[in-house]
Amino acid sequence: MTMDTDVLDRLTELEQRQSRFKLATTGIEGWENYFQTLIMQERDFFLELMAETLARFQRQILEEAKAMLDQALLTRVRGTYRAGISYSRGDVVALDGSSFMSRKDGAGKCPGEDWQLVARGARGVAGPKGDRGPPGNVIVGWIVDRSTFRITPKLSDNSLGPPLELRALFEDEGPA
Repeated sequence: MTMDTDVLDRLTELEQRQSRFKLATTGIEGWENYFQTLIMQERDFFLELMAETLARFQRQILEEAKAMLDQALLTRVRGTYRAGISYSRGDVVALDGSSFMSRKDGAGKCPGEDWQLVARGARGVAGPKGDRGPPGNVIVGWIVDRSTFRITPKLSDNSLGPPLELRALFEDEGPA
């Protein structure tokens, strides 16, 4: 407020001096006219500078507001976080009862420095204890393929488990 009042007072003073402008080119009146002209030029420069500065501030404010709106509109809810998925800036994921927003494109592991915590969930009340489930499968045998250095587990439900590749265990890595 003080700056605005000072500027207005200065402008009023310059306008009053301009009204006392005397048409003379020699003597004291000539010098007075010369200095009045300099003062008017100073005022015009100051007004032009103020207009340019205000226009620049307006452009900056509009650009920042647009960037903030663009960012807000880019927010996408991507569901539960999964490693190996490429996330973009503004993506929101859920993880362990909390929500995180990606701070940049190609964000790394969540949570981490590339992620912003948005909301933290609290652990809920434990539900009733359920019935005991059936026993899980156990390995009852192996299928050995010596030509490929691979073994595959046979499970108690007669299905096959994932094969284990053993070639690297038996290959010569060279001198240590």
